[in-house]
Amino acid sequence: MSLNIIILAAGNGKRMHSSLPKVMHKVGGKTMLEHVLLTAQKLNPKTVNVVVNSKIEFIKKSFLNYDLNWHNQLEQKGTADAVKTVLPHLNKEEDVLILYADTPLLDFKLLEKFINYMPKADAKVLTVELDDPFGYGRIIREQAEEEIISKIVEETEADETQKDINECNTGIIFSKVEVLQGLISEVKNNNSKKEFYLTDVVSIANNKGLTVAPLLAVDERNSLLGVNDKCQLENTEQIFQKNNRQKFLTQGVTMLDAGSIYFRGDVEIGSDVEIDGNVIFEGVVKLGNNVKIRANTIIKNSVISNATEIKPYSIVEDSIIGNNCSIGPFARIRPNCTLEENVGIGNFVEVKASSIKKNTKANHLTYLGDSEIGENVNVGAGVITCNYDGVEKHKTIIKDNVFVGSDSQLIAPIIVEEGVTIAAGSTITDNSDKDSLLIARSRQQEKKNWKR
Repeated sequence: MSLNIIILAAGNGKRMHSSLPKVMHKVGGKTMLEHVLLTAQKLNPKTVNVVVNSKIEFIKKSFLNYDLNWHNQLEQKGTADAVKTVLPHLNKEEDVLILYADTPLLDFKLLEKFINYMPKADAKVLTVELDDPFGYGRIIREQAEEEIISKIVEETEADETQKDINECNTGIIFSKVEVLQGLISEVKNNNSKKEFYLTDVVSIANNKGLTVAPLLAVDERNSLLGVNDKCQLENTEQIFQKNNRQKFLTQGVTMLDAGSIYFRGDVEIGSDVEIDGNVIFEGVVKLGNNVKIRANTIIKNSVISNATEIKPYSIVEDSIIGNNCSIGPFARIRPNCTLEENVGIGNFVEVKASSIKKNTKANHLTYLGDSEIGENVNVGAGVITCNYDGVEKHKTIIKDNVFVGSDSQLIAPIIVEEGVTIAAGSTITDNSDKDSLLIARSRQQEKKNWKR
C-alpha cells in the first residue's frame, strides 16, 4: 500500500488574534504543524503534501529539513478546495489520508488503527464524541449503531436536533485518491458560507452507493482536539504537559511537584532521576541515571550525564555536562560548553563556549568565556577571562593543575601553562612558563597621617 498524506494548513486563524499563522503557534515547544508532520512521518508515507495559502509562504522556511510537497490554496474557498489542489499530483491508484495542522496531539497509533479499519469501505472518517460539540460537524449515521455514515452536517447548517448529536467529525478522512477526487469534483458551495466543504463528500458517496465507515475514537479523544483560538491552545498545552508528566512518572522518574514541571521538546530521562519543582526542559534534552535537577532550573538542548546535580536557579543551554558534576546554585552554562566528569561550577558562575576537563572547579562569581581549561584547575572567586576586545572574541587556554587566584583577569588571547599559580588580584596579559608563580598587580602604598 502506497500512502499519501495531505495536511491542511492554509487557514488564516483569525480567532488566534495574531499575525503568526495559526499552525505556527507552539504546543510543548514545537509548532502545531511540526507535531503533525512528525506523526505523519511515523506512518512511512510515500508523500507528505502540505497545503498553505500564498500569504504565508515563509512557513516553508521553517521546514527545510522535511521532505515535503508544498501546495498553495490561492483563495480560501473551503477544505474540499484545499484538498483538490493536491489530488491531481497523486497516483489515482494509491491511498490518501487527510490530516489537519491544528491537531498537534494526534496519535499515529490511532491513525494506523484507522487506516486498517474496515478495509472494504470506499472511504473512512475518524470521529469523536465531545461533551461540548459546538463548532464541530455532526455525524449522521444511517442507524444509530450502524457503521455507515449517511452525511456530516456542519454547525452552521445543523438544525436543533442535529446539534444535540455528540459524535463529531475530526476532518480526518481516508480513501483512494481516485475515489476522493471523484467525490470532491461534485462538491458544491450552496451553503451559508459559500465554501466547498470536504464533509459533503460523505453524502455524495452515499448517493453513489459507496460505503463511508466511521471509526469512533473513544480513549484517544484528547489527541483529536483541534486548536482554533488561544483558549484551545492553552488547553492543548495543558493536555500535552499532563501526558508527558504521566509518561515519566510511570517510567519511575521522581517529580516532587509534577504540575510545575514543563516539557517543551524531546526529553529522555534515565533511571533514579529526581526533579524538583518549577523546572523547564526545552528542545532536545537527555538526562542520565541518578541525575538530580533542583528547583527553578531551565535545561535546554543539553545532555546531563550520570550522577550530576543541577542546583537551584541554574540554566544550562546547548551544552554537555559530564558525570558527577555539580552545577549551581545560580549558575549559567551558555551554549557550546563541554564539561568532563567531576567538574564543579558554583554560584553566580557563567560559562560560555568553553571546554572544561575533569576535576576542575570554579565555585564563585566567575566568568569563563571562549576558554579551554584543563584538569585539576582551581579558579578562584571573581576571575574573568577577558575574551572580547570590542571587535573580536579571543581564546583563553588554561592547562592542567593551574591555580587561578581570586579577582584575577586573564586577557585573551593567552595561554596559562601547566602548573602555573596566579596570585590573587592579578591581571595576566602574557604567556608564561610551566610551574611559574605569576604576580601582576600594583604594590601597595601607604601614606601616613592622610587627611581628606
